[in-house]
Amino acid sequence: MVTGEAIDIRIFPAQRMWPLDGGKYLGTGDAVVTKCPETGRVNVGTYRMMIKGPREVGVYTSPGKDATIDREKWWQMGKPMPIAACYGIDPLLFLVAATSLPKTECEYDYYSGINGAPIELFTGDVTGLPLPARAEIILEGFLYPDETFAEGPFGEFTGYYGRPSGVTPYMRVEKVRYRDNPTLTCALMADGAANEAGLFWAALRSAGIWADLHKLGVPGIQGVWSIPEAAGWGITVVSIKQMYAGHAPQVMALAAQCTAGAYFGKYVIVVDEDVDPTNVHQVLWAMATRSRPAQSIDILRETWSTYLDPSLNPPEIRPWGSKALINACMDYRYIKTFSKRTKLARAAYERVAQRWQEFGFSGQAPVISIFEDEKFPENME
Repeated sequence: MVTGEAIDIRIFPAQRMWPLDGGKYLGTGDAVVTKCPETGRVNVGTYRMMIKGPREVGVYTSPGKDATIDREKWWQMGKPMPIAACYGIDPLLFLVAATSLPKTECEYDYYSGINGAPIELFTGDVTGLPLPARAEIILEGFLYPDETFAEGPFGEFTGYYGRPSGVTPYMRVEKVRYRDNPTLTCALMADGAANEAGLFWAALRSAGIWADLHKLGVPGIQGVWSIPEAAGWGITVVSIKQMYAGHAPQVMALAAQCTAGAYFGKYVIVVDEDVDPTNVHQVLWAMATRSRPAQSIDILRETWSTYLDPSLNPPEIRPWGSKALINACMDYRYIKTFSKRTKLARAAYERVAQRWQEFGFSGQAPVISIFEDEKFPENME
C-alpha cells in the first residue's frame, strides 16, 4: 500500500493504444466504483482513465452514465465524490461493469448471480466504498468540483478517436493498493473484430435486452443479438414469434429504449422466428425480402447517445442521437398468405450431411434448423 505524496501511478504499465491518443490510459479494462449520496446505491462502471500526473488520473464518463449522475449529485452538495478504480479484475466483473443495468441496482449483485456465489468485498478506508478483494490494483480517492483537465482524444469502441480533447474531471489519488507483480487488465477499443470487448458487450447487451423484454411482459421472444462488428452496441436484432397485430413494432420500440438497449444503439431490427438473429446473412435476407422501406422503418429522435459517436456533427449536438427501427418480419396482416419460404426437406438434408466428406466437402455440413413442414410428393414423374 502507498499513500499520500509517495504515490506514483506511473509505475504501472499504462498504454497509449493508438498513435494519436492524448496520453497513456491506465483505465480501459477496469471497474470504477462510485455511490449515490442520496440512496447509497453503489455503481460499478467501466470508464476510460488517462494519467494526468503521479497522483492524478482522468475519469471520462459519458452523459447519462451512472458515475456522471453520482458525481453531479455529490458536487451539487458541495462535496467531492468518493471514487475507486480497480484493475486486474475478474473478466466477469468487467463485463457487468460495462453493461447498462437498472440505475437503482448494483453490478456486484449481477456479478454474484452470474458467478453463483457472492463477490468477496472489503470496505476502503479512504472512501468507504465496497471494493473487490481479488483485484490486483486499486486506487482510492476523490473527484473535486471544478478540478478538470484537457483529456483525450482516445481511440474508442467505434473505431474512431472518441471526441476532440475535452474538459474532464480527474481523480486525486489518496491511496494505492497492489499485489506483487500485479496484472493490469486492458481493453482494446477498435473497429470490427479487433474490438476485443465487442463480443463481450454484445453478449451482455443481448441478454440484458431479452431480460428487460421479459420483465415488461412481452411474449414470443425467440432470441436477441447485438452484432459485435457493429461496435458491440450499434445494431440489435430480435427474433420473435408474431402473436398479434402490432407485436413487431412493440418489440422494436421497447428493445430500443429499455435500460439495456437505450445507450448509443442506432438500429433495432426485428425478424420472424425462422431467422437466426446471430446470423447476419439471414438477417440481411429478411430485411431485403420482408421489410417494406416505406412502411417498415420508424425513427426515434433525441435519444440517448454519447460524445463518442463520430457521426454526430458538429460535436456540440452530442450526446443526442437517433435510432432506426426496422420491421423485417412478414406483414402480420397477411402472414397466413405470405409467400412461402423455400425450405429443404429434412430427409434430403440428413442424407447429404451424412455423406458430406464423401462428396469432397471439408468440415461439417452447415447447421440448418428450418425445414419444410408441409407434405409433398417424394417422387415426381
